[in-house]
Amino acid sequence: MKKTYKILAVSDIPILRKYHPDSIKSMFKDIDFVVSAGDLSNDYLDYIFTLLNKELVFISGNHIYNPNHNIEFCKNIDQKIINFKGLRIMGLDGSQIYSYGEHQYSEYQVTLMILKNFFHLLWKRPDIVISHAPPKGIHDLQDHVHTGFRAYHFILKYFKPKIWIHGHIHLEHHHKIQESIVDGVKFINAYGYKIIELEV
Repeated sequence: MKKTYKILAVSDIPILRKYHPDSIKSMFKDIDFVVSAGDLSNDYLDYIFTLLNKELVFISGNHIYNPNHNIEFCKNIDQKIINFKGLRIMGLDGSQIYSYGEHQYSEYQVTLMILKNFFHLLWKRPDIVISHAPPKGIHDLQDHVHTGFRAYHFILKYFKPKIWIHGHIHLEHHHKIQESIVDGVKFINAYGYKIIELEV
């Protein structure tokens, strides 16, 4: 029997701070859980978690804000695959190297990151991939900082998650939708916030 999940995805800008708390509770009262695709402060994730009283899964972006704010009650899945609410979710943090800061990687490092999870991928493909940067050539930009990773195409080619949620690529405004289907996989830019429905 199939199940439909309703997911709140957020990334890059704390846009929900601009909404009244009662409006946020009303807007997202029926979501199953929250995912963050990076570049949001720990206190903002805490705010969403507390306000909605929904479990939250996150990966790190190339910017880390307020890291000393404790959010151990949320699930950090940087470079991991977890079983969560009947779903397999893979997390891939960071972006291309540009200043040698935290969560910045070369293509080689990202390849090793994927290989570290290879047997988990073989055992069962992920339903959802959450990354900060997108795969190269899918929603990315021409400048080096916002270029996607070629290594991600290994996951796309051989394991084909149902959906791939990313951040990092800023849009004109948070209401803009950037979605694509590539090789049967739906890619969604979570910039600001997006509501995603997934049937498995």
